[in-house]
This record gives sequence, C-alpha cells and structure tokens, in this order.
Amino acid sequence: MSAHEELKRATDQILAAASKGDFGPLVTALDDEVEVFSEDVPYRFDGRESYLAFLQIAAAGAESTTISFHQSSCRAISETTGVINSYHRLAATPKGGGMPRVQCGRTTLVLAKRGSQWKIVSAHFSPLPKE
Repeated sequence: MSAHEELKRATDQILAAASKGDFGPLVTALDDEVEVFSEDVPYRFDGRESYLAFLQIAAAGAESTTISFHQSSCRAISETTGVINSYHRLAATPKGGGMPRVQCGRTTLVLAKRGSQWKIVSAHFSPLPKE
C-alpha cells in the first residue's frame, strides 16, 4: 500500500469517528510532542498532554460534541510525511439542552509516520471570517 493510501485510510478513520462524537482515534493519533494552534486561544499548545487538558476543560460543559470535516484533501509529501487540509464544523450542545455552539473554520494537520502508525505532529485550526 502506498504512503498516500495509508495516510488516507488513517485520516478517514479519525475524521469519520470524530463526526460521530468519538474522539478516541484523534486522541490516539496525537504525537506526544504535537504542536497545536487552536482557534479558541491566542497561544500554542506544546505536547499532547497540554492539548488534551484544554479539550477536557472545553468539553466539560457540553452534553455532546461533534466535528464534521468537508472538502478534505490528503497529500503524502513523502513516505513518512503527509498533510491534511479541510474545512470543519464543530457543534457542542450544552448540558441540559439549548442551542448548540457552532464554530466553522479551516484545519491543517501534518502527520508523520512513527513505526507503522501515522501521528499528528502539528495541527492548526483557524476560524472562517464572520463576513
């Protein structure tokens, strides 16, 4: 199987699970030394643990959270490096009901092959312009 096919298969599984509210595959795919720029905060997360701590706090007030990805592109730059670009829509329904909080933006994920697994080594989430 080519690097492109492996990368596409791995990211398709991550994105499909996240669209159903299952973030386990995404968490598993994060490299220990991942760097993440999030649209929610004005600083970079250095490492898997700091980003997961942020996600836990952000999700604490939500009854459910889903993210869907649109127009994803998958490029294998080499046999061990790949890039995913996509638009995303994140919806978080508050505990007790109410209108979901919806954020739309752009996603860029850089993946590196670590042994037999593709790991996210860099992630950038940015909001779409309001108008």
